[in-house]
Amino acid sequence: MLLNVYGNIIPAYLTGFSICSSSAVIPVTLECTMKNGATKEIANFTVPLCSTVHMCGSTIKLITTSVAVMYLSGMNISFALFVNFILLQGISAVAAPGVMGGVLMASIGLLESVLGFSPEQSALMMTIYLALDGYGPACNVSGDGAITLIIDRFFAKKYASAQQ
Repeated sequence: MLLNVYGNIIPAYLTGFSICSSSAVIPVTLECTMKNGATKEIANFTVPLCSTVHMCGSTIKLITTSVAVMYLSGMNISFALFVNFILLQGISAVAAPGVMGGVLMASIGLLESVLGFSPEQSALMMTIYLALDGYGPACNVSGDGAITLIIDRFFAKKYASAQQ
Protein backbone atom coordinates (compact mmCIF):
# COMPACT_ATOMS: atom_id res chain seq x y z
CA MET A 1 0.00 0.00 0.00
CA LEU A 2 2.69 2.51 1.02
CA LEU A 3 4.79 1.78 -2.05
CA ASN A 4 1.72 2.37 -4.23
CA VAL A 5 1.20 5.76 -2.57
CA TYR A 6 4.83 6.68 -3.23
CA GLY A 7 4.60 5.44 -6.79
CA ASN A 8 1.41 7.37 -7.48
CA ILE A 9 2.80 10.67 -6.18
CA ILE A 10 5.97 10.53 -8.33
CA PRO A 11 4.42 12.50 -11.25
CA ALA A 12 3.54 15.36 -8.87
CA TYR A 13 6.99 15.21 -7.26
CA LEU A 14 8.79 15.33 -10.61
CA THR A 15 6.53 18.07 -11.95
CA GLY A 16 7.09 20.15 -8.82
CA PHE A 17 10.82 19.59 -9.13
CA SER A 18 10.91 20.64 -12.78
CA ILE A 19 8.46 23.56 -12.63
CA CYS A 20 9.69 24.91 -9.26
CA SER A 21 6.19 26.01 -8.25
CA SER A 22 3.82 24.29 -5.85
CA SER A 23 0.80 26.16 -7.21
CA ALA A 24 1.44 25.26 -10.84
CA VAL A 25 1.42 21.56 -9.93
CA ILE A 26 -2.10 21.58 -8.41
CA PRO A 27 -3.74 19.66 -11.30
CA VAL A 28 -1.07 16.95 -11.22
CA THR A 29 -1.19 16.70 -7.43
CA LEU A 30 -5.00 16.41 -7.55
CA GLU A 31 -4.79 13.59 -10.06
CA CYS A 32 -2.13 11.77 -8.05
CA THR A 33 -3.99 12.06 -4.74
CA MET A 34 -7.23 10.81 -6.26
CA LYS A 35 -5.26 7.93 -7.79
CA ASN A 36 -4.13 7.19 -4.22
CA GLY A 37 -7.77 6.90 -3.15
CA ALA A 38 -8.71 10.36 -1.85
CA THR A 39 -12.26 11.47 -2.58
CA LYS A 40 -12.61 14.14 -5.23
CA GLU A 41 -14.36 16.68 -3.00
CA ILE A 42 -11.77 16.50 -0.22
CA ALA A 43 -8.85 16.55 -2.66
CA ASN A 44 -10.35 19.56 -4.47
CA PHE A 45 -10.38 21.42 -1.14
CA THR A 46 -7.15 20.33 0.54
CA VAL A 47 -4.67 20.31 -2.36
CA PRO A 48 -5.18 23.99 -3.38
CA LEU A 49 -5.28 25.04 0.28
CA CYS A 50 -2.09 23.16 1.10
CA SER A 51 -0.47 24.54 -2.04
CA THR A 52 -0.59 28.02 -0.54
CA VAL A 53 0.06 27.37 3.15
CA HIS A 54 1.97 24.07 3.41
CA MET A 55 5.60 24.74 2.56
CA CYS A 56 7.61 22.11 4.41
CA GLY A 57 10.14 21.62 1.61
CA SER A 58 10.68 25.32 1.04
CA THR A 59 11.07 25.94 4.77
CA ILE A 60 13.49 23.06 5.24
CA LYS A 61 15.54 24.28 2.28
CA LEU A 62 15.49 27.88 3.52
CA ILE A 63 16.58 26.94 7.03
CA THR A 64 19.38 24.58 5.95
CA THR A 65 20.66 27.05 3.38
CA SER A 66 20.66 29.91 5.89
CA VAL A 67 22.49 27.75 8.43
CA ALA A 68 25.08 26.92 5.76
CA VAL A 69 25.58 30.58 4.87
CA MET A 70 25.86 31.51 8.56
CA TYR A 71 28.35 28.69 9.15
CA LEU A 72 30.45 29.70 6.14
CA SER A 73 30.42 33.32 7.33
CA GLY A 74 31.44 32.43 10.88
CA MET A 75 28.24 33.79 12.40
CA ASN A 76 26.86 32.63 15.74
CA ILE A 77 24.06 30.09 15.21
CA SER A 78 21.58 29.90 18.08
CA PHE A 79 18.53 27.69 18.43
CA ALA A 80 16.37 30.48 19.91
CA LEU A 81 17.22 32.77 17.00
CA PHE A 82 16.13 30.12 14.50
CA VAL A 83 12.89 29.38 16.34
CA ASN A 84 12.02 33.07 16.05
CA PHE A 85 13.05 33.10 12.39
CA ILE A 86 11.05 29.96 11.55
CA LEU A 87 7.87 31.29 13.18
CA LEU A 88 8.11 34.65 11.40
CA GLN A 89 9.06 32.99 8.11
CA GLY A 90 6.03 30.71 8.27
CA ILE A 91 3.77 33.75 8.45
CA SER A 92 5.55 35.82 5.81
CA ALA A 93 5.76 33.04 3.24
CA VAL A 94 2.05 32.19 2.97
CA ALA A 95 0.99 32.24 -0.69
CA ALA A 96 4.60 32.56 -1.88
CA PRO A 97 4.94 29.03 -3.35
CA GLY A 98 3.36 30.08 -6.65
CA VAL A 99 6.51 31.94 -7.66
CA MET A 100 9.93 30.43 -8.25
CA GLY A 101 11.97 31.38 -5.20
CA GLY A 102 8.92 33.11 -3.72
CA VAL A 103 9.50 31.82 -0.19
CA LEU A 104 13.06 33.13 -0.27
CA MET A 105 12.01 36.54 -1.59
CA ALA A 106 9.33 36.79 1.08
CA SER A 107 11.96 35.97 3.70
CA ILE A 108 14.83 38.26 2.62
CA GLY A 109 13.76 40.96 5.08
CA LEU A 110 13.72 38.40 7.88
CA LEU A 111 17.13 37.05 6.90
CA GLU A 112 18.56 40.53 7.25
CA SER A 113 16.61 41.75 10.29
CA VAL A 114 16.33 38.57 12.38
CA LEU A 115 19.43 36.60 11.38
CA GLY A 116 21.60 39.64 10.66
CA PHE A 117 22.53 38.79 7.07
CA SER A 118 24.50 41.37 5.09
CA PRO A 119 23.53 42.13 1.47
CA GLU A 120 26.40 39.89 0.34
CA GLN A 121 25.15 37.01 2.48
CA SER A 122 21.62 37.54 1.13
CA ALA A 123 23.00 37.39 -2.42
CA LEU A 124 24.86 34.15 -1.61
CA MET A 125 21.68 32.79 -0.04
CA MET A 126 19.68 33.63 -3.17
CA THR A 127 22.24 31.94 -5.40
CA ILE A 128 22.31 28.70 -3.41
CA TYR A 129 18.56 28.64 -2.81
CA LEU A 130 17.60 29.23 -6.44
CA ALA A 131 20.12 26.69 -7.69
CA LEU A 132 18.34 24.08 -5.55
CA ASP A 133 14.82 25.47 -5.97
CA GLY A 134 13.20 22.33 -7.40
CA TYR A 135 13.58 20.31 -4.22
CA GLY A 136 11.31 22.56 -2.13
CA PRO A 137 8.21 22.43 -4.34
CA ALA A 138 8.74 18.70 -4.95
CA CYS A 139 8.63 18.08 -1.20
CA ASN A 140 5.72 20.51 -0.80
CA VAL A 141 3.47 18.77 -3.33
CA SER A 142 4.33 15.33 -1.95
CA GLY A 143 3.32 16.59 1.48
CA ASP A 144 0.13 18.09 0.06
CA GLY A 145 -0.80 14.65 -1.23
CA ALA A 146 -0.05 13.06 2.14
CA ILE A 147 -2.10 15.67 4.03
CA THR A 148 -4.99 15.10 1.62
CA LEU A 149 -4.91 11.36 2.31
CA ILE A 150 -4.89 11.98 6.07
CA ILE A 151 -7.81 14.43 5.88
CA ASP A 152 -9.65 12.02 3.61
CA ARG A 153 -9.15 9.20 6.11
CA PHE A 154 -10.76 11.23 8.89
CA PHE A 155 -13.51 13.07 7.03
CA ALA A 156 -14.54 11.15 3.88
CA LYS A 157 -17.26 9.11 5.65
CA LYS A 158 -18.57 12.18 7.47
CA TYR A 159 -18.71 14.12 4.25
CA ALA A 160 -20.47 11.32 2.40
CA SER A 161 -23.08 10.92 5.15
CA ALA A 162 -23.67 14.69 5.25
CA GLN A 163 -24.35 14.69 1.51
CA GLN A 164 -27.13 12.11 1.81
